[in-house]
Amino acid sequence: MMTRELFISLKTLAHVLVINSSSSGMAAIYSGVYLKLKNPKTPWVDRLKLARFAWISSQCLLPNKEQVLLDWTSNVLTCFYSKKVELPPDVVAGLWTYLDDILHSKKLYHVLSQGKTIILRQAVAQVLIQRIQEFSSGTSTTSVSVVLSCVHGILSSPVLSVTFTTKYELLVELMSKLCALACSQLSPTSDPLSPQVFEVLLLALSSYLKVQKQQVNANRVFSQVTTHLLQHLLLLRHLLTTRAWTAEDDPRIRQHLSRDIRGKVDSILQSVLFMPDHLQTYREELISKEKTGTRKGQTARGVISPVTTILTKLCAQGYCDASIHYAVRSSSVSLIFKFALDAYGKGEDNKVLCFHLLTQLITTLDFTNEVTVCDTFEADNWSLALLALENLLNLCLTGDIYNVAADKIKHGEVQFTFFRKVVRLLFDSTQPSIAAWYRCLKTLLGLNHLILEPDLDELLSAGWIDSDCTDQRVKKAREALISSVLQVYAKLRQLPRLFEELLAVICRPAADDLRLPILPEAVHRTLSSCLLDNPTSQSLEICSLILGNITKCVLPDLEADVDAPLKLFSLSVLFHAVLFSLKTLDNNTPLPVVRNTQALMERTRQVVTTVLHLAKGRALFGPGGQKVQDAGLLLKYTWVEVDTLFDIHCSRYLSGKAPDGTNILDDIESLVSGVVTDGGNQVSPIGHHSSPLTHLLQKLLVLQQMKKVLLSNELLLQTGTSELLVKAGQCIVGRVDPPRAQQSDRLWDGQVSSVEASSYSVAHWYFVTTNLPMIVPHLTEDDARHLADLLIASLLQKTSGDATEGLSVSLISRHLLESFILVEIPTVYSAVVRRIAQQVLGILSSSPGVASVCLALKKLSEASCSAVGHEGHAVSQSDTDVSEAALMRLESIARDILSSSMTEASITLSQTEADSLLRLLEIAKTLNPDGMSVEDISGLFLLLFLLVKNVQLHNMEPGVTIQLLNQIFSLTGRLLAGRNSHHILKIVYGSDVLQITLTVLFSHCKKGLFQTVESSTWLMFLKTIQDFIRSLILLIIRRKQSVRLNLEKFTNYLVSSEVAVMPLSAVRVKNDGTFSGQLLLASMSTLCQAMTANIGKTKQLDETMSQLLGKTTAVMGPAILANLRAQTGCLLGQAFTVDVVTGMVKSELAHAGSRAEPSGGITQGSLCHMALYRTFSQQILRELCPSKRPMDFLLSSLHFLSAYYAAAKATKASDLDELFEAILQNVRKLLAAQWLSVSELHSLEEPVKLLLDQLLVEGTPEMFSLLLLLVRDGLDTSKVRAGCYRDVLSTVMLTKLVARCLLPKTCSKMFWLIAPQIISTLVFLVKETGSLTPLTAALTVPALDTLATLLRQGEVIISNPHHVTVVLGALQFVPLEHLAMEVYHATFEAVHEVLFTILQCYPKVMLKAAPSFINCFYRLVASIIQEGRQRSEADCANETDMEMLMNCARLVRRMYSRIATTAEDFTVLFPFMVAQYVSELQKVTVHPDIKSHLTEGVYSILDLCVEQDVKFLNTTLQMGVKEVFSELQSNYSHYHKAQRHGEEKYTV
Repeated sequence: MMTRELFISLKTLAHVLVINSSSSGMAAIYSGVYLKLKNPKTPWVDRLKLARFAWISSQCLLPNKEQVLLDWTSNVLTCFYSKKVELPPDVVAGLWTYLDDILHSKKLYHVLSQGKTIILRQAVAQVLIQRIQEFSSGTSTTSVSVVLSCVHGILSSPVLSVTFTTKYELLVELMSKLCALACSQLSPTSDPLSPQVFEVLLLALSSYLKVQKQQVNANRVFSQVTTHLLQHLLLLRHLLTTRAWTAEDDPRIRQHLSRDIRGKVDSILQSVLFMPDHLQTYREELISKEKTGTRKGQTARGVISPVTTILTKLCAQGYCDASIHYAVRSSSVSLIFKFALDAYGKGEDNKVLCFHLLTQLITTLDFTNEVTVCDTFEADNWSLALLALENLLNLCLTGDIYNVAADKIKHGEVQFTFFRKVVRLLFDSTQPSIAAWYRCLKTLLGLNHLILEPDLDELLSAGWIDSDCTDQRVKKAREALISSVLQVYAKLRQLPRLFEELLAVICRPAADDLRLPILPEAVHRTLSSCLLDNPTSQSLEICSLILGNITKCVLPDLEADVDAPLKLFSLSVLFHAVLFSLKTLDNNTPLPVVRNTQALMERTRQVVTTVLHLAKGRALFGPGGQKVQDAGLLLKYTWVEVDTLFDIHCSRYLSGKAPDGTNILDDIESLVSGVVTDGGNQVSPIGHHSSPLTHLLQKLLVLQQMKKVLLSNELLLQTGTSELLVKAGQCIVGRVDPPRAQQSDRLWDGQVSSVEASSYSVAHWYFVTTNLPMIVPHLTEDDARHLADLLIASLLQKTSGDATEGLSVSLISRHLLESFILVEIPTVYSAVVRRIAQQVLGILSSSPGVASVCLALKKLSEASCSAVGHEGHAVSQSDTDVSEAALMRLESIARDILSSSMTEASITLSQTEADSLLRLLEIAKTLNPDGMSVEDISGLFLLLFLLVKNVQLHNMEPGVTIQLLNQIFSLTGRLLAGRNSHHILKIVYGSDVLQITLTVLFSHCKKGLFQTVESSTWLMFLKTIQDFIRSLILLIIRRKQSVRLNLEKFTNYLVSSEVAVMPLSAVRVKNDGTFSGQLLLASMSTLCQAMTANIGKTKQLDETMSQLLGKTTAVMGPAILANLRAQTGCLLGQAFTVDVVTGMVKSELAHAGSRAEPSGGITQGSLCHMALYRTFSQQILRELCPSKRPMDFLLSSLHFLSAYYAAAKATKASDLDELFEAILQNVRKLLAAQWLSVSELHSLEEPVKLLLDQLLVEGTPEMFSLLLLLVRDGLDTSKVRAGCYRDVLSTVMLTKLVARCLLPKTCSKMFWLIAPQIISTLVFLVKETGSLTPLTAALTVPALDTLATLLRQGEVIISNPHHVTVVLGALQFVPLEHLAMEVYHATFEAVHEVLFTILQCYPKVMLKAAPSFINCFYRLVASIIQEGRQRSEADCANETDMEMLMNCARLVRRMYSRIATTAEDFTVLFPFMVAQYVSELQKVTVHPDIKSHLTEGVYSILDLCVEQDVKFLNTTLQMGVKEVFSELQSNYSHYHKAQRHGEEKYTV
């Protein structure tokens, strides 16, 4: 910090001091320094320089120098701030800097570490506190950074911090000022936050906590905190919690400091405000005010009125800005109550105390003691007040402070009365636009449904029927409240009582002209699940109640009451939902239920007739008339579908249709023509003026009547039935219907009642697609094309909105396209393929330069527009299925494409056209080629071939160009893999396609089309080209026609083409030459791989391919060298080259192997490029692991080493042993590399396994001994303690892979001889790393995987049960708590796999080790229950984490099922397993999806529990746990056991 000039002046000053000293020597030096510092004549600047020199110089010796200089600095600063001396500002700043340098100097640290005592005056501490106060008020001129640094230096030193800690009040004052400073910085108008203030504050909080624990006077601590700290701490916590963090704020504050500070603040407040010593005082203030028998000594020991003190401080004004005062109060109330519950919430009496505290805390929200709104309450604060009230009520619910029975018997229902007042507060001041209002009611319902029972009608009115807020958060809270009400009353078996109130509310005069839909999706889903569990008699009673309200309350006033149509529609929606959720009648249904249902359905039919007649009499052009018609059609549709369902499944049910069934055909005829009939009489016409819902219900009714016709052979045989079904299908598809909605991407929630103009298209499309298999056989070709047009048009649209909130047309279309349903409908599928081809041709036909390919385009258009038969074509077509005319037409198109100009591409696309083409190709790529007919797949292939050959790409952006080519070749490759792809080669030679394609691509390279493309994109494109070439070559070989001709033609083109040879010029290689060279190498490599993979099928084909392999590899060598010379050192390019060389090695081996003599084998001279391979191997071994490498390079290198070692072994290379050792050592180093992540190590496992297979398959015992030595040296657990766990990890992975290898007999014996020692070492390693949580994913999980592999592979070899049981002991040490979700999932899977392996492979061991096994498995069960618990919205798991937890739950279910299949080993333990499960389940509420898997697993154990086991559990389980078991047993008997017995009826 000192400049050169300052250093020179200090040396001069020291020299003067030495000269002026007397003969006493050094004594004069230190006396002179001290006198100069104390001399008032010495300028302050010189004194400061002298003090700096004295501190840093070892020549200046002062007795107790550190203390002297620290005292001098402290004294000067104290005198200045007490106005005893005057100092220039620069000297003051220098003194602060000097003090900071001293406090943070290594010299002081060294002195203190030697045990020397340094004292800092408390006056300095007071000065520091005063400066901090000035900083918070903005009046200080001193640097805040230096002062805070001084405080940090003092508090971080145990010796110096005594200055603050010895005087408790001083530390409290420091805390107060630091909190105030932090709050001032957190204000919205302040500058971006810096971490220094918060780091010092955190250090001060930590110091204070230590000091507070040492205080013996609890009253003194309470008084100090409530007087000086409470307000500041609550304000600070509020500001930290609610701050809107900005990018300029230091991320350390948000991510770490903020969280740590809030934790310290919570610890301080909880430990001070609710000390155990003050419990009696709280009880006296809150409960025992009326009692006079308390002793005075009890009051004397506690603080006076702690609750009043806290609330007074909390409600006081002035400690924060008035605009946030209420927000601070409301957020602090729930925090204080939480602290009280944590401290005093144990025991019934203490819970009553907490309740009385709650009643006092609510008054701070500007509510009276009677829980009414104060006059001073501001309406704008309702949101904050309700949020605080919600938190308080949730704490009551989770803290279980409300015991209904105890409150009624012992306390005179004081809590019930209070909560009733809260309910009245909520209903007297209704706030339906605030989500917290609904959540408060939901929590009160959870406390006791009787609290809301007297106001049930108001709850249903304000919270359900008349609520009109459309905010998304409010809607979710409202739906959650309604769902909770339904679930509670369903459990109480009082749903009819609830529906009585609900129907009364609906039939009241409407509070608003427009009501929200009565049954949102979430509420409808809940209602359905509740009704499924509800007795059928109650569901029928509910339906009867709804019909009664329709007939008595609505229909009589339909003409007079303007609200009546809306009420009728709401009741119809409700009736539809209830009746659709009714359990289906079958032949096992009791006869009284069938009769009651029959009566209800007859009554429903009468109501339907009445409503439809009334609809006919009203003016349908008004909204009232439309609602009546909607309600009537909805009731009719509901009746028709349910009646049909009952009639099918229950023979004792008498359907409401006419006996002869002839009215069904007439009904269809009327519905198609737009008339609703009943008994042959027209009751309601349907026209264009009708609502969208009416039109949708019309189509649904037509579909239901179609089902009845299709189920009746008698009706199908009648004349005109088929024509009528065609009309019905056309009516459902609606090809000629007028458009009713322009926004086809609008979301729909799936509820019939919510269909309107904007969502009609979504609902109609969903209805059509879900019933497509039934209606397609009755559609014409025009209808099929119409469906294809709708499908493609919707997929081309840009979707809006969140698809998770509902359905859209594009989402439905995408699901349909990806499903197997469309493939099974060849008529529509063919129409979709041809429509895509037509749109692509339409884009191409608009090109200005289309003349040269006009004939080919015209013929392709004609082919794509060819008629699709009415009955469609079978998907699986043989060669004879293709008509001669179609085959000739396709051959003609192929000839026209091949004969078009080869010199220049003639079709030019604009950027917009290219984008449209990309979207169409993306849709086509989703199609399944196996479902395409021969004509479709051949036509689409020729169209893509035309795009490759004739489209001009140089006027587009390079990114779009490469993307377009990528899509074309990717789609072409998929087509070539289709079932009917061999027909393509009937119309065009595969070699012609390959040759023309590569000629076009070489031309693009020559013109520099790919020069600006990124290397990763280019190499991805090369991979796509390789896939295309491979698919076509394999198709040529698989077709077995003209194989030699096609392969020779393509090979000759590659090795001799002028375009291909140009990039190999050694004279001058440009960038375009690099691209051409890589394209050539990719093509050659793919050709060689395809031929190598097919050698050995026929002798004649082998000779041909061997000859072609030799010709190709002879050219590949120079091409590779040319490519290496042109490379710029890109590692991605290196990976590509390594892949090419790997393919070349395998090709040369195959070529040499086919020509070698059986007795002589392959010689060194047989491989022409062995020197190149050797150089490559040496370079790869050097670059494999010294520094970070891309993964594709590592994978390619491992594959190359496998191929090269096979070549070296085949040619009997002299350095084979050295090569074996070098590969082994480098692979071990690679697996130990620090820069490899866990996922990257997993991706390397399979290539390393293949390499080890190659190394060991014919390995000698000497070679294998070298590997075992590596294993022995690597499995050294001391390396873990030394921090070298990566070396151990590499050995663990090698051990696992070796255990999976197929070893020679001698080597196998050697390995399994030492396997027990390896298992013991791994067990010790697991125990050692169990306490090291950071190493769980890095080392513990791989060790467990290796143990599982060794146990599984050694199933018939490991005979000593001890080697298995020690593994069970190690599993107890594996951590399963406090892990990141990915680590937890990996650990869970590893433990499960070990357990499952032992259970499956070692049944004899399980005879004695079953208890240990169950204990290990119990850890898994307990952990998944804990991790899978339901969480708050802020803490809930994301989709990825949830899927991991679901997988863990599936594994537990799998283990339970496996245990059940080995019942003889666990017979005695089954009840204990069930007890363990219910004990854990009782502790938390598990997510329903996870719980379903766990429950299904436990059911398999309950299947094996006898009645004595159930009695044992009911006797021994504790209260609470017993209720959980009773519910489990009830559900088991009700669902699982009945289902299992039903399945057994059909089991042979």
